[in-house]
Amino acid sequence: MTGPTGMAGTRPALPDATNADFLLQALRETNARRALHHAPPLTMDALLVDYAKTRAAAHSRGEAGDIRAGTGENVFRSTGMSTGMSTGMSTGMSTGMSTGMSTGMSTGMSDAAQAVASWYAEPYDWDDPRPCHFSRLVWTSSTVMGAARVAGQGPSHYETYIVFVFEPAGDVEGEHQENVLRA
Repeated sequence: MTGPTGMAGTRPALPDATNADFLLQALRETNARRALHHAPPLTMDALLVDYAKTRAAAHSRGEAGDIRAGTGENVFRSTGMSTGMSTGMSTGMSTGMSTGMSTGMSTGMSDAAQAVASWYAEPYDWDDPRPCHFSRLVWTSSTVMGAARVAGQGPSHYETYIVFVFEPAGDVEGEHQENVLRA
């Protein structure tokens, strides 16, 4: 896998920027969107927070690799430059990888609300459901989550990686109709 510098594993991980306020915001924003789709609220799991921290650090090094079985993952990356570009991507064991893009001004570290808003805004085809950030966010069978953020100065700009992990994993083929409900 090629990392943000263009060469695999050639830079150290960005520093952990996860704190209690970030975790509270992550849970609150996620559950607010889930409630719109009749999905039960998630709880924050300390072990999944630790796993999300490991995943966020690995993503910032460009060495994330495969996520463990049974866990779903949404990843949001933002870079701060004069125009600001935010990129969201998500991965899941049962579904491979899907990517999404949002743009906006970014002058520093992104927060959980920005990540959730980006994932939630992703288009979803109710007639032909496909794995995506949105579906993992509102997947009704998921019960717990973890979240983490790493941030700092990259080679040419300020970077933030936000990772949410969900268990049980969402985006199981053939189960979208009963797990991704309309608002």
